[in-house]
Amino acid sequence: RKGGLMPEITVKHMGDMKFETHIGNHKLIIDVPLELNGKDRGPTAPELFITSLASCMAVYATSACNNAGIDAQGLSTTLSFDMFMSTLGNLKAVIKLPKEVGKRDRAIRHAAKHCFIHETIRSAPEVEITLKK
Repeated sequence: RKGGLMPEITVKHMGDMKFETHIGNHKLIIDVPLELNGKDRGPTAPELFITSLASCMAVYATSACNNAGIDAQGLSTTLSFDMFMSTLGNLKAVIKLPKEVGKRDRAIRHAAKHCFIHETIRSAPEVEITLKK
């Protein structure tokens, strides 16, 4: 959907620190840990953010493998991070490939590094916030 509008994602407060998120035909529960007055019924928003980035990198790395004729079945991406007071940092991605890729290593890393989510983070887009009654 280059240049097109994406569907809206709606997050609804369901009581205490539980939120129900609707993403297209999918529903996801978001919560916070017990120590933050939640009940740990689902991932936290920062965990979903990291999940989004790791998933995007995995998709792009898999696509690069597929384009090079490399079987990517079993490829996995692990993204570690630190949580600070109001931000995430020290993000480190490890992409595990099912087999040696030889000279394609650099191209696969390049594809993962330039995935849609990573490029969005790098561009630091403004977020307009409006309150409605």
